[in-house]
Amino acid sequence: MIGAMMVMTGKWFRPGVYNVEEFDPDPFMEALNTWGLPWIENFDPVLVD
Repeated sequence: MIGAMMVMTGKWFRPGVYNVEEFDPDPFMEALNTWGLPWIENFDPVLVD
């Protein structure tokens, strides 16, 4: 749904054929928080053996 929203709002648009991985991920990641799938980035993870 979020990918479709990015296309419909014009945040993901380029002429031609592209994979979603080639578009700017920042608007998508921000929308994840808005639409109920919050995420955080951990710069100091605890490593498991």
